[in-house]
Amino acid sequence: MTYEQALAYIHGRRRGLPKPGLARMRELMRRLGDPQDRLRCVHVTGTNGKGSTTAMVAAALQAAGYRVGRNVSPFVLEFRERFQIDGEMIPPAALAALTERVKTVCDAMEGEGLYASEFEIDTAIAFLWFAAEGVDLVCLEVGMGGDTDATNVIPAPLCCAITPISLDHTAALGPTTAAIAERKCGIIKGGAPVVCCAGQDAAALAVIRAQCARRGSPLFLPDPEALRVARSGLSGSTFAYRGLPYALSLAGEYQLQNALTAIEVLRVLAAQGLAISQTAIRAGLAAVRFPARCERLGERPTLLLDGAHNPAGMAAFCRVVAAQDAPRKVAVTGLLRDKDAPEIGRSLAGAFDALYLVAPPSERAADPAQLAAAFAAQGLPATPCASLEEALAAARAELPPAGLLAVCGSLYLASEARPLLLAMGRGERTPNR
Repeated sequence: MTYEQALAYIHGRRRGLPKPGLARMRELMRRLGDPQDRLRCVHVTGTNGKGSTTAMVAAALQAAGYRVGRNVSPFVLEFRERFQIDGEMIPPAALAALTERVKTVCDAMEGEGLYASEFEIDTAIAFLWFAAEGVDLVCLEVGMGGDTDATNVIPAPLCCAITPISLDHTAALGPTTAAIAERKCGIIKGGAPVVCCAGQDAAALAVIRAQCARRGSPLFLPDPEALRVARSGLSGSTFAYRGLPYALSLAGEYQLQNALTAIEVLRVLAAQGLAISQTAIRAGLAAVRFPARCERLGERPTLLLDGAHNPAGMAAFCRVVAAQDAPRKVAVTGLLRDKDAPEIGRSLAGAFDALYLVAPPSERAADPAQLAAAFAAQGLPATPCASLEEALAAARAELPPAGLLAVCGSLYLASEARPLLLAMGRGERTPNR
């Protein structure tokens, strides 16, 4: 199997399955030799911030000298981002070989009526690669929810982390934050310690406390009163926590919440005997990089890229934009149909002067013309565009040098937009298609 054939096979799988559960994934892993049982994991769930928190923990563990596997869901730049060891993506040949191995098992399972999804196959490949490479630790990000997520076939992790919980994927996870928290608490097992972010939704936190007590897992919470912020902006933040200084490379004040969660996870791991110095934690936070998380890709005008795609995430990103001193701020955005467009529109209206709408590259994309009408009713001028290139060119044309242009609303859109914004930041003309 070639790398291209592997991608075609993986992307040809169904994304969703009518009967959620772990039976298929457990059977798939059993037939593959249960490589996940040989891994020591930090398991991270939440609605927003789980990717950034996972990246911070992984960067600090790497700085401490450990060989660290990390899964990324979804990818932004290319598919191989999903599988990383010490920040390096899986080689194409290794991905092809592992995909062929998984396909052989999946073909046999399908003959018995067991059909593995794309994410289940991705997760199986990650477990196989991490085990074969003998990583010391794995920072494992949940795909969606927790209890029936494919990543939840691991035994008890070294630590669980729960980032902010808000309303997203409500059709699959439940209509309230409490219901969603119940699903996400499914990763808690075996008395493993749990770190929950500061400022967690009250209803979600009540569920988390109850589930930790029921499952015999100690719960750790960051102390927001111990945080002192010296500076926070598009170039990152400098702060002190529990009297110790840190610099964080990721932009946006909301990333401080994720940083405190990561620090507490690392403290829990150190208490278990892992050699993690304060120097390593500082180095990891200063070095961490993550595309499409309030990522600045150009100046004059300021060019920002963010994958925020639900109300809480968009509100956090828009607070960062609102704090910027720019004479005009314009957004190019596109949403999926299942997102809360009115609530997202309220955040956009409070931060941007104008909005250009496009369809993200997904079969679930919302129609730009319909979104434009909805946003216009909220007082936000919105122009539907036929392509991302058209939208970027129109947005750039109306901005002064000191203005701000942001692309946000979907990680699918972020993947398409990033090379175009980088070219724009270099002064190259945006191509038309």
